[in-house]
Amino acid sequence: MNKTWFIDIDGTLVKHLENKEIEEGMHEELLPYAVEFLEGVKKRGDCIILTTARLEEHRSVTIQILDYFNIPYHQIIFGIGSQERIIVNDIKPKGATDSGRQHSLPTAYAINIERNVGFADILCYNFNRPIQNQKDYAWELI
Repeated sequence: MNKTWFIDIDGTLVKHLENKEIEEGMHEELLPYAVEFLEGVKKRGDCIILTTARLEEHRSVTIQILDYFNIPYHQIIFGIGSQERIIVNDIKPKGATDSGRQHSLPTAYAINIERNVGFADILCYNFNRPIQNQKDYAWELI
């Protein structure tokens, strides 16, 4: 089953900048393994929706930088603020999306990564180690 990934831009894909720094044309810096991670998500046929607290007025410069770094995505949602984000979704009952599934399917997960670190910890996941936290669970979702 394909998934929809909501992924923040600043501090996750590129080094975090404040709106003033974006307006001043500060140099954008790609974070480690951001493109590789998103390419893996895209290859699976999943949908990538980028989210950002960047203002709508920063749309063109943001799209330019995403294109420059070859960051794949399907949509971008601007201006969502920098506060905590909560995703609410339903739990699919068993058999709702495929007749062979014998259990219910939670449809919302959260993965928090350190600001400005990138996806190195997620891409270096050791599949032989037991899952210890939500970040480790990322590869189970893919």
